[in-house]
Amino acid sequence: MEYVSKVTLEVNGQVIDDFKSVSVKEVELRKEVPLANKTGVVKVTPKYGLQVEYVVPKDAPEFDFELVEDGTLTIDLENGTRLQYSGVYTLKIGEAKYGEDNEVTCPIELIAMRRSK
Repeated sequence: MEYVSKVTLEVNGQVIDDFKSVSVKEVELRKEVPLANKTGVVKVTPKYGLQVEYVVPKDAPEFDFELVEDGTLTIDLENGTRLQYSGVYTLKIGEAKYGEDNEVTCPIELIAMRRSK
């Protein structure tokens, strides 16, 4: 199991790092297609789904995730590996959750066009 040490999102020169967690969704690489007498397989353009849990800052303005277009999300793992997702766009902004220590979090669903290590 790998542990995340830092998650940052860069959009138009602004860096956001108020994230509690990140999850990477499954990626479809190929798709089944029916053929005359058998089933074939075609390659599809991968799209990388991500979900981050944004912690709303207590002493700073909340970031407007509607502005995320062609951003870059970087996940630094404790083992020194860096995953970088580019062409990042916001798909959905979830409902705010009010939790421990008066912390407010909000799930944000993102999509990325490219991934690199």
